[in-house]
Amino acid sequence: MLVRPYRPHQDFRALLDAQCDLYQINFPRFVCTSSFLADQAQRLRVAGRRPLENGIFILDDNGTIAGFVWVAVRMDLQGAYGSVDQVYLWPPYRRQGLGELLMDAAHQFIVQHGLTTARLYVTADNQDAVRLYQRSGYQITRYEMERPMPPAPGR
Repeated sequence: MLVRPYRPHQDFRALLDAQCDLYQINFPRFVCTSSFLADQAQRLRVAGRRPLENGIFILDDNGTIAGFVWVAVRMDLQGAYGSVDQVYLWPPYRRQGLGELLMDAAHQFIVQHGLTTARLYVTADNQDAVRLYQRSGYQITRYEMERPMPPAPGR
């Protein structure tokens, strides 16, 4: 098992195929559509052409893609930071500690870019991911809250 850089011509289809499952894990009511996949395909193409801004690393199991991590250099009002955008393992590879290999690759990318902060977003229901991120040293720094609203009268 080794972590290697993303090879767009060889890895693109596998990463695109994982997108629906990745989003459904985090958002149970998510509906994967062809327009969603087209948007993700475009994001992947752009990321592949911008390796200084995007690090995509593949967990390779002797020629089989076991998982990947997608990390990007971002900037906001607090400055530049590394954003761990996607971490995914195919089902047979989950709960074996392999996510830590992917997180290590993301962190190396962030440090190599001279950044001192890594951030990520995870839904509270994705407890496997929450545990992985906590083991990797992440802490909760903000909350996003939502409130279900009743339907408008007459609907």
